[in-house]
Amino acid sequence: MAKRKLPNRGYIFEAVWAAAVSARFYKRFGKVQRLQKMKKTYAARGLTQIGKLPPVNYNDVTNILQQLFSQSGGSISTQTQNDARFDVNVQDYLNIQVGVPAAVNTLLRGYASKKNFTEIRDFIRSSAALANSHSRLNQQVRAVAFNGYTDTITVTADGLLDQRDVKADVTVTISTQDPNIKDIRPFPVSCKVPGGEQFAQVSGGQWEKFEDLFGTIGVNIPPNVKKEWQESMQEYLTEDIFTKKYSTRQAIEATNIPTHVKNAAKKVYRGVANSMNSNFPTASFVQYVINGFSNGVDTELVKLIGQTRGGEMYMVGGKTLKIDDTFRQLMMSLDYSAEYKGTDKSAIIVIKAKGVSDPILQFRYKWENKSNKPTADTPGKTYSMYPRHYLEALDGIFGIDPRTQKVFA
Repeated sequence: MAKRKLPNRGYIFEAVWAAAVSARFYKRFGKVQRLQKMKKTYAARGLTQIGKLPPVNYNDVTNILQQLFSQSGGSISTQTQNDARFDVNVQDYLNIQVGVPAAVNTLLRGYASKKNFTEIRDFIRSSAALANSHSRLNQQVRAVAFNGYTDTITVTADGLLDQRDVKADVTVTISTQDPNIKDIRPFPVSCKVPGGEQFAQVSGGQWEKFEDLFGTIGVNIPPNVKKEWQESMQEYLTEDIFTKKYSTRQAIEATNIPTHVKNAAKKVYRGVANSMNSNFPTASFVQYVINGFSNGVDTELVKLIGQTRGGEMYMVGGKTLKIDDTFRQLMMSLDYSAEYKGTDKSAIIVIKAKGVSDPILQFRYKWENKSNKPTADTPGKTYSMYPRHYLEALDGIFGIDPRTQKVFA
């Protein structure tokens, strides 16, 4: 079987999740005529009101995707099915807007033109399962589906927006005249896929980059570590190695500079790990994590669970986490430790928390020989040395909060 050529799994998930959430708000029991038939059945059993909504399935989600990416250009306005009540004939307004990069838009429009989304059915089924089980999402779904008011639900997924102010990939907002939920808060969601653990990075090889990364979380890099790095790097910094351009990546490696710089970085990471274990900066570390996930705004984190089959990653479910003050307090209550791990290409500091089985985060230094854009002075293809520092969330982050939900499709 040929492997799927998916341009960007993260943006695909954002679009599919937005469709699944929209389907969850849209689907009730159909038109009012069906509710009248249901009323007789319920009355025969001594029931006067509906208890729960039907779950959404693969077809429900693909119907939304079909509408979004066939003619409308990623935006539709429609009405939901009738409120789930026997005594009113009320529908809500549902506005959906999805913006994705051109390659993903082309992919989804191609599926829509053929009316066939089976290539991403694992994304769709996993998203439907998450939408059905997500307790906080379904609180909002029930609030508008049973209230008998004409509400306006807006689902927005715009991966093209700048995320410096907000970390949400998909947001639900509700406008209503229902006094019981008039102040209902927006429902922002950050979408992640396997391999999408990164939530912060610092790029560059200068000493200030180490301070930018670790100083923000309250770690004071020991003076002797800084001195040793400066002495070992003095020759290369004088040459301004990070601005030089090379014709090939092999030419960079032939200088032996990458090996020297990586070894110097490994010593810094080892020194930082020792410093963290001497006096772990819990408060500033927790604040950094919270800001990395949410920029201080209560945010839901939804991550797909992947499974490799025949060398291909397929989505088999998902898990959720709420980044809010409760999560902050839980993080503040933990005891943390740091473990240094070095590999040929990287230096890693793994953060563990006592009582949590899996590591929760890691700082990872990675050497890259990046490709440069052509300029008037260098019109041909060139490459430069470009180290990066990544901060990545690991599975243990979902083990901190008992509210975390996990579901399989």
